[in-house]
Amino acid sequence: MIWMAEEVKAEVIEPVNLAKAPKPAIAYTLPTVKIENLDNIEEFVSSIEGFFGSICIDVDDQEQVKQLRDLRADINKVANAIDDERKGMDKAINGARAEADEALNALRDRVKAVYDATGKQIDEAAERQKQARLNLLADEYEAAAPDLMELIPLEVYISKEPKLVSRDKRFTGNKACDLLDEMITEAVHDRERLRMGDVEFSTEADMVYCRTLDIRAALDENDRLKREKAERESHEQAATRLDIAVGRAHEAVMAANEAEADKEPPKPETPPQKPSKRFLFRLEFEATEEDGIKVRDFMRNMPSLEGKLYKKVKEV
Repeated sequence: MIWMAEEVKAEVIEPVNLAKAPKPAIAYTLPTVKIENLDNIEEFVSSIEGFFGSICIDVDDQEQVKQLRDLRADINKVANAIDDERKGMDKAINGARAEADEALNALRDRVKAVYDATGKQIDEAAERQKQARLNLLADEYEAAAPDLMELIPLEVYISKEPKLVSRDKRFTGNKACDLLDEMITEAVHDRERLRMGDVEFSTEADMVYCRTLDIRAALDENDRLKREKAERESHEQAATRLDIAVGRAHEAVMAANEAEADKEPPKPETPPQKPSKRFLFRLEFEATEEDGIKVRDFMRNMPSLEGKLYKKVKEV
């Protein structure tokens, strides 16, 4: 059995000629507003100004204050009535164009949505083109100087020369590779100059160069470190001189103190004191046996006391 393929008709999307986009043909009539009784209102406002401009009340008279307060409320009502009419006029005029505004804004937003959507595809294409160029340059770098890639990443060359990833069709991939080769050769030469030249801090200078590909910045770093070293050594020498001077001054003070101590006359010895006279005391008292023992023990702690007799005589 032979199956007949069903005919599929594809929808044909006609191209859009954006150069012939129709401009909105907006028909509108500018509003003409006239206040028919403007003279009458202006005369009334002038009378309000004239009347109240001459009023002067006794501020200590509460009745006059109350009357003026009530009149001010009426003045505010007149001002609000004028403003309400103005707002009504604005609302009527603005409402007449609100519908047209909404329609035109909606059409604009639809076209902007198309614009944004197409931009995303363009950005994706640009990113893919950039990634392809990066892959090409990475391969070229690895082939030309693989040992240098760890010290100077490819991004450093691109930061130094953004043209390497240019989207300009005239700057082809081959031209980008040629430019990268020239930069690699220059980098090798500059690093050799830093190592073999009169550069005291060659390692630190080389680190700066590998981050910037700027020989001037690398030499400036060497000069900065040399100045720091000189300042540090000068400070250390000054501190050493100060320590020596302080030490000598301390020794001089100590020697002077010792000499002064030698000149002082010896202090007279304290003559031996005569022993205090001693007496025989007899103590007789009544107490419990426990308190009597406490008195005995207390008296034993006296340094000059020598016990002769402690005797419980009789019970009383």
